[in-house]
Amino acid sequence: MKEKTRQVSEIVADDIIAFIKQQGLKRGDRLPTEPELMERYGVSRTALREAIKVLASSGVIEVRHGHGTFVLETQSLIVTPPLDLGALFTRQTYMDVAEARTAIESEVAKLAAQRATEQDLQDLERLHAQMKSLPEDAAFTDHDVRLHLMLARIAGNAILLQMMEVLRQALSEYIYLTVSRLQTVADLLREHEAVINAVRRRDPEGAQLAMRHHVQNAARRLEQVLNVEIEA
Repeated sequence: MKEKTRQVSEIVADDIIAFIKQQGLKRGDRLPTEPELMERYGVSRTALREAIKVLASSGVIEVRHGHGTFVLETQSLIVTPPLDLGALFTRQTYMDVAEARTAIESEVAKLAAQRATEQDLQDLERLHAQMKSLPEDAAFTDHDVRLHLMLARIAGNAILLQMMEVLRQALSEYIYLTVSRLQTVADLLREHEAVINAVRRRDPEGAQLAMRHHVQNAARRLEQVLNVEIEA
């Protein structure tokens, strides 16, 4: 039954993306209500909410509790879907992801500091504030991935954004493995804050260094977990 729900939710997520494209919706536009979407696609609340969760984690939409669901990004809808790496992860896979993050996300942070609008900054800060009250589990991981994808969208480079989209599933696995095992996110949150503060200061070099510091520390935390749980 769980597998069936997952498949239905993926179909609904694709349908919502098609709806956004067909309607020409832009950033900030509101989607139909939950009951309207359930009726439109003939699915349960569980399947719809799972689809919404997937799209929110991808940075396509944002759920504002008490206000509705809003489009965050349309440009990312044209990129290639993320690679399905879930069953292929080895120790080397994780370390390859760590190296790729250093190369890609340092540049993303630098460009974000140059191009962020005030609304972008508010969105980043709101998402980061939400993370502070979350447990070290899948919900925290979803928000963490959203934050990194949000920075990639703010950077305004379609190729870097596509690279981050391709890495999305791997990044999710990477973050979840670390936070669920170490059961502490305080250092991670401080590192995020350093990046966001540099972006707000319009300090490209500072943002680049802060992100490199964060990604390299994340790699060290991951290696600590891998040394215990994953054979070389």
